Amino acid sequence: VPADAQEKPVSVELVLALDASASMDRREFALQLDGLAAAFRDPGVLEALTNIGPKGVAIAVTQWGGPDEAKVVVPFTRLASAREAKAFGFRIGRARRAFLASSTSIATAILHGVRILEENSFAGERRVIDISGDGLDNGGLDLNAARDAALNAGIVVNGLPIDADNVQLADYYRGQVIIGTDCFIERAADFDDFARAIREKLIRELRPLGS
Repeated sequence: VPADAQEKPVSVELVLALDASASMDRREFALQLDGLAAAFRDPGVLEALTNIGPKGVAIAVTQWGGPDEAKVVVPFTRLASAREAKAFGFRIGRARRAFLASSTSIATAILHGVRILEENSFAGERRVIDISGDGLDNGGLDLNAARDAALNAGIVVNGLPIDADNVQLADYYRGQVIIGTDCFIERAADFDDFARAIREKLIRELRPLGS
């Protein structure tokens, strides 16, 4: 952000980071993308967005894969109405897959999220990175260092583990991925459960501070 530019205040800045690593087949990735797009048409999510107040929220969608593979697919957009949210959901639904990565680097997803939260033109009362994925970090970068970078920047990392293959993934996300004040996971039992899980998760993340 240029020094002379005024950052726009919002209630929440949120990065929705979607797993595009090789463990996601075409159907699984489509369920992830479609579920996220559908969440922005959901009455509960739209109500949460309206309740957060006139500042609204700023949300970006990223995809991540192996080490240093992370890309913004829908840039930070301010949402303060149901109409804006539905338009945002439509853009998510049209996003293309960015990677077919051979490994899974959750550390990369977090570090990329921190960077774009620091560099955007919004100033959020809360800043959150929301990591969705179906596997353990095996990308070789230091996951604890990435979590520390988020913590030191005052950024909360939440998790949406998709327990399709690894029944212990929710525990792993709870112990090794999420960090920060009031951080939490919302577990998806499988890919078909993702749409429900992301909807519940967004409703929690879009609550006003202190509620």
